[in-house]
Amino acid sequence: MGSFLQIRELANIELEVKLVTVCSSKVVSMGRDWLFTEEQLSDTPSRRDGIDRNEEDKLRRDGVKLIVEIGTGLKLQPHPTLATAAVYLHRFYMFHSFKEFPKHLTALGCLFLAGKVEETPKKCKDLVTVAKEKCPELYSSKNAVEEVMGIERVLLQTIKFDLHVDHPYTYLLQYQKVFKLDRDKKQSVLQNAWTFVNDSISTTLCLMWEPEVVAISLIYMALKMTKLDNCDWIDRRPGEQWWDQFVANLTSDMMEEVCHKVLDYYTATRRER
Repeated sequence: MGSFLQIRELANIELEVKLVTVCSSKVVSMGRDWLFTEEQLSDTPSRRDGIDRNEEDKLRRDGVKLIVEIGTGLKLQPHPTLATAAVYLHRFYMFHSFKEFPKHLTALGCLFLAGKVEETPKKCKDLVTVAKEKCPELYSSKNAVEEVMGIERVLLQTIKFDLHVDHPYTYLLQYQKVFKLDRDKKQSVLQNAWTFVNDSISTTLCLMWEPEVVAISLIYMALKMTKLDNCDWIDRRPGEQWWDQFVANLTSDMMEEVCHKVLDYYTATRRER
C-alpha cells in the first residue's frame, strides 16, 4: 500500500478540476445508479485481491462498527449521519480494495464527509481525538488528521461527488401508518423494524435494493416477529398485499431475501463474540 502522503497527492490531482463542476453551497447528485448485481458484488477489488466473500463481509461490518462507535462518541445519530457514512463505506469498497485502503481510515473519512453532508459537522481533529480514545491501537498515527482529509478526497472522487443518500427510515415512518393496529402494537412493529434497519447498515443491502424495498421487507419481518402479519390495513383491495400500494411487482421471495441478509448478519456477529 502507498504512503498516506501519496494518497493525498492522488486525491489532489483532479480535485480542482472536479470542484469547477460542483457548487460548494449545495449537494449535487450525479444520478449514478448505486445498485449492484450479485455478480458485481462477487467481483469487487477486494475479491480480486484474494479476500474471500466472508472476509470482505466481515471487513465491511468492522468498518461500519468503527463508524458507529466513533460517531456515537461524538453524539451523532444513526439516522441520518451514521447510516450515510456506512453507505459511503460500502460504495467506496465497490471500487477499492481493503488491502489498498484500510477500513479504519476509510471509516473516519466516511464519517467526516457524512457529518458535513447531513449538517452535523465535526472538526477533523475532534473526530481523530475520539477515534484515538475508542481505538488507540488503530489510530496511533501522528498524521491522522491529514490522513483523514486525504481519504475524504479519494472518497469524493470515488462517489463522483454524488453525496445524497436515501435511507429506509423515512419510508418506515410512512408505510407503518397503513396498518389497522392499536397504538402500542403499531409502535412495537415500528421499533423492531427500525432496529432491523439500524443493523442492516452493516450489510450490503444498500448496494442491492432500493430503500423502499428494504423498508417494506423489514416491516414485513417485524410483523412476522410480533405475530401481526395477518393484520388488516387501510385501503385494502382484493388480491393485493399491503405493500402493493407502495412498490409494484415486489414479491415475498424478494422480501425474504432482504430479511435473510439481516438474519445472516445476526448469525455472523454472534459467532464473532
